[in-house]
Amino acid sequence: MELLMVVLLLSIVVGALFSQIERAQVRYRVEDQTLDLTQQEREFIDQFTRDLHQAGYPAASMYAAAPPANQIALGIISISATDLQMEGDVDGDGLVDVVEYSYVSGAGTCNCLRRSALQKGTAGPATAFTEVQGIIATNQPIFIAYDSSGAQITLPATASDLKRIKNVRITVTTQGTTKDNDTRKDIQVTMTGMARVVNN
Repeated sequence: MELLMVVLLLSIVVGALFSQIERAQVRYRVEDQTLDLTQQEREFIDQFTRDLHQAGYPAASMYAAAPPANQIALGIISISATDLQMEGDVDGDGLVDVVEYSYVSGAGTCNCLRRSALQKGTAGPATAFTEVQGIIATNQPIFIAYDSSGAQITLPATASDLKRIKNVRITVTTQGTTKDNDTRKDIQVTMTGMARVVNN
């Protein structure tokens, strides 16, 4: 009888222990996925900030004589709530690149925010991309533009509005592939960044 009681108590303790270990492993997987999403967004927003700081550099006013067209950057050339296109020497090679950020979604696509860069004057389309996977649509636009007073500019921006843009905010929301077992909700991470357009 005593032996049966010991076995029963041991079974209860071991069962509780394994239950806690399983719970810890599930929690670890959720936190690991959240960390991956956060890191992916952070790196992409950092790249966006660096690119936007170079938008409009080098400008025509920096040259004494008229340089070739692929050495003059026009800055932001189009922006909407989901897409942004700019020109600038983003890789420091002295030649202007056309950089595009675009939201790609729909059946058979990646549901991602994609960055492409192509040297100005080169026949496209670009073939090398950087992406943030798992982007989900929210009521928050991906891009918002502001003028020098901080007033929001209506997007898509007109040609005259493009010259007034001084700051651009980017908001990215990604969703993981699994649910959080504790809250029974999708794993989502939202990150926002703001970049000043120095050369516009």
